[in-house]
Amino acid sequence: MITIEIRGLEPAAVKAAEQISALFSATVPAPPCRTRGEDEVLVRIQADIGRTPGAGGYTDTCA
Repeated sequence: MITIEIRGLEPAAVKAAEQISALFSATVPAPPCRTRGEDEVLVRIQADIGRTPGAGGYTDTCA
């Protein structure tokens, strides 16, 4: 299990977290956190990267 932190503008950060969630067995992304005065947000998601493709852990899109 790893924690992935994504920083960026909210629409892009949320979209990236959704795509990670689709690739790995992952938790629901945490709501975006804002820092006062900053345009970017932080989105955290936990992904289980220890599972094999055959076990449904992730989708190999490079094949």
